[in-house]
Amino acid sequence: MYYIVTALAGEAIPIINAFKLKKDISYTKFDLFKNENIKLILSGTGKVKSAIATTYMIVKDPPRPEDHIINLGICGSGIEEYKIGQIFLSHKIEDYATGKTYYPEMMIKHNLPEEKIITFDKPVKRKEFDEVPMCLVDMEASGFYEAASAYFHSHRIHILKILSDHLKGEKLTGTFVQSLIEKNISSLKTIFNQTSKTPVPDANVLSDKDYLLFDSISNDLKLSTTQRFQVLDMLKSYKIRNGGELEFIKKYIKEKK
Repeated sequence: MYYIVTALAGEAIPIINAFKLKKDISYTKFDLFKNENIKLILSGTGKVKSAIATTYMIVKDPPRPEDHIINLGICGSGIEEYKIGQIFLSHKIEDYATGKTYYPEMMIKHNLPEEKIITFDKPVKRKEFDEVPMCLVDMEASGFYEAASAYFHSHRIHILKILSDHLKGEKLTGTFVQSLIEKNISSLKTIFNQTSKTPVPDANVLSDKDYLLFDSISNDLKLSTTQRFQVLDMLKSYKIRNGGELEFIKKYIKEKK
């Protein structure tokens, strides 16, 4: 199953049409459309709404270990070399207001450009900044990611953004937004295809020896409970991708002693 969160109707309509999604009236708080393999929820604009809609969709229909969740939508950028309509996969999310940073685990093979994204609480205009953000900017990614990460492994959370403007205060019509998404449906299908090949994390992917190493480094760094879960998730992802022993942790512990 693919869970998809979009902020705007213009972002959702091309996906609804392309995959023949039907409205599920049992979802009363937000509009949700689905078929056998996809659930799409329309959150509204802003990170808080995105987080609430994401949580609502997940709690009402909890994911299986093999499921993925995607935040798909438009974004701006101060990098004028990036072309309008270009699609990106975000490998780093920053929240401008809180300073929090998130790192999705990039396990899928793809040919999309990767770029950092900063989430703001209001629309961004370059004239309001001494230094224009030289990355992607939006209003949902950080809220979406924080909510999704409570239920999904980080390598099953994906943020796909399509460039709509260069932060010059452009007015974007619904028709224009739809056209941007329509042109990138093939990229979305490619992501579906590639993520379907992602191995499902096995609860036993780490050996007893690995867990001892994990405990040693967690205690050494005085990690919080949340940080321990994040590191454990990354170690499992590392072993799925690379196999073998966690040599880099052994080296770190040896150097610290």
